[in-house]
Amino acid sequence: MKMTLMGTGTSHGVPVIACSCPVCTSSDSRDTRLRCSALVEEGNQHLLVDVGPDFRFQALKFKICRLDAVFITHSHADHLHGIDDLRIFSHKNSFAMSRDKVISEKYPETSGEGLPIYTSERTKGYIHQRFPYIFVEHDKGGGIPKLHLISVDENNAENPLAIGQDQGKIQVVPIPMMHGNHHTDGYVFSYFGQKGQKNSIAYLTDCNFIPDESVELVKKAGGHIEHLVIDALREREHSSHCNFLQALGYAERIGARHTWFTHITHDMSHIQIQKYIDQHLQEFSGLAEIVKAGGSVSPAYDGLILEA
Repeated sequence: MKMTLMGTGTSHGVPVIACSCPVCTSSDSRDTRLRCSALVEEGNQHLLVDVGPDFRFQALKFKICRLDAVFITHSHADHLHGIDDLRIFSHKNSFAMSRDKVISEKYPETSGEGLPIYTSERTKGYIHQRFPYIFVEHDKGGGIPKLHLISVDENNAENPLAIGQDQGKIQVVPIPMMHGNHHTDGYVFSYFGQKGQKNSIAYLTDCNFIPDESVELVKKAGGHIEHLVIDALREREHSSHCNFLQALGYAERIGARHTWFTHITHDMSHIQIQKYIDQHLQEFSGLAEIVKAGGSVSPAYDGLILEA
């Protein structure tokens, strides 16, 4: 199973518009960060996590030609507002398009209920409110995304989502978290290897509080967690995001072999963040032991490929 981090930046992205700070003008490609998004691949399955305003560029950059499902963490614009660009993967024709035989044959409507969009019941409501045109019939005009919104509220370690057939099947467990006063979901993606071992990647962006029950759920759902991708906005505290020390604290409790910071702002460069981690690692003895045994703790960057 492979996860490609297509964006690792905060809601502004990096460089930030109209900013000339050292990070925004850096020549290090790791300091250029699109809005957070990830692509999970196993066998013939291609799963997208979040569809922000940079999605069109990300899809072209990383050559996405197929999507089997989308997982939405929450309804904030930087994670959702590229949703219209999903129509290339699943679209619904207007009444006029369907009536015109030439057009309907050239642009056949996607069969079935549409592209599965997995998210919480709460976020489903926000999507309906913010993008009502997707869910109503159109008399004229071009195609619109054909989306099938599916709640993950009833899924857990005992009842994981199973995506795909036996060949390339991925299990997914949502992880409830808090993002300030906003509810959000992380996800644990798991795959059973040839020897039956369960390998997992935990993706926990946009949070400043992970309940004890959710920390335990990550560990229970994950089995062997090869990679943890976790919100780590900056060194200073923030009202709705983990700072670096909070992220290190959660990482120690979860115990993944490799930990990666994401949703990073422009306060510090990639190199500076790595130095910060190295300087503070001994404050987290459990993480330090994991690193001694061959693990790692580092800032993620756009284009980073994680394998489990």
